[in-house]
Amino acid sequence: MPYRKLGFLALVAVATLTACSQTDGESTPDAGTGVNRPDAASTATTSDEPATAKFGQGFTFRNGLAVTVGMPEPFAPSGTAAGFNPGDQAITFTITIVNGSPENYDPALFTTTLQSGNREASKIYDSASNIGETPTTVILPGRESEFQVAYSVTDPTDLVMEVSPGFEYRDAIFTF
Repeated sequence: MPYRKLGFLALVAVATLTACSQTDGESTPDAGTGVNRPDAASTATTSDEPATAKFGQGFTFRNGLAVTVGMPEPFAPSGTAAGFNPGDQAITFTITIVNGSPENYDPALFTTTLQSGNREASKIYDSASNIGETPTTVILPGRESEFQVAYSVTDPTDLVMEVSPGFEYRDAIFTF
């Protein structure tokens, strides 16, 4: 009987230690309010600071991989394009990935998402313009790859793009 109690206590201790060791953040009584335009002091260009940058600037991750998201440009989707919402405006971004790391970078998991105003923007795929697909060829150290993505947006003056190079990277945020 004492062994059961000892086993139960050991199980409770392990569960308690496991729960206490998982601190991914902290609880707050109020989530606060959001702003769609960060102040100028919140932008950064290296991963030692907050993971934010401005459109037209680059963000360099700790291993040397760098991503630049160009300024948004107007875009006219072809008749075969998918993802454009009538009444929205279509914009495109030129994205450049520079592999400054010592390892090959596989862009297969590279993704972008975009918020326009307070709404998630729809990604446009246009095979006629070769827009919407990320590169699939491995980027060797010291090399770069450039491609375009397009979105259907409600407010082209209020944009927040989230860039994810892959699972082992934290996301970077690009704004005006």
